[in-house]
Amino acid sequence: MATTDVIIDYCLKAIGENNVDAPTEMTRDEVLELINQVYQNDIGKRLKVLGSHTYDGSDAAHTITDGIGTLPVDFLAPAQVYDGDAPYQNPLREIFKIEDKVANDAPCSQYMLPDLTTLWIFGQTPSNTIKLYYYKKPVALTDAVTSSPTELDPLYHIGPRGIFETVIKMEYAKRNNDTYDQFDLLALYTDLLNEIEQRHTSGKKDNSIELLRDVYGGV
Repeated sequence: MATTDVIIDYCLKAIGENNVDAPTEMTRDEVLELINQVYQNDIGKRLKVLGSHTYDGSDAAHTITDGIGTLPVDFLAPAQVYDGDAPYQNPLREIFKIEDKVANDAPCSQYMLPDLTTLWIFGQTPSNTIKLYYYKKPVALTDAVTSSPTELDPLYHIGPRGIFETVIKMEYAKRNNDTYDQFDLLALYTDLLNEIEQRHTSGKKDNSIELLRDVYGGV
């Protein structure tokens, strides 16, 4: 597993920098900002790192008032929302248009994300404690030996599948108006993202035979 300072070294060498401690084409801070942007967003969405957040009223961040709650600070995308939890309740249904919502005094059955920081539930009064399962944004990297993109398979840190080097080379091509290289690198970047998604989803499944549970609780 490569540390972030080493990844930045590789990125700078990929654009021809000879002195990675005093680069001239792109600063280490610029490289760090760009790799964090893709690690926490494009890559993060494909890692499918699951987290949970319970609105138990323990503080403001865990409280829903009049059907409105705050999403976790590391929220990236929703997985499921429950009035209670699995397996005893079904997940709430996500809606995308306000005209589709049930009445405020109806049983709690829906949720909506009006922006990237807020959770709305409809009806507004749940029967149980609301529980959100969500995909987490990876922790931001720093230019240090103590930092590493631990959520990402090391295969993609540096080397032939080094996605961060691809990103920096793509940005460097854009700055130099090298459109052909830029689009070639964009295609490679897209391929790597697809590989990462496969490796971190279906690629993690074991060889067990899937079983279905019937409505009476049997297998």
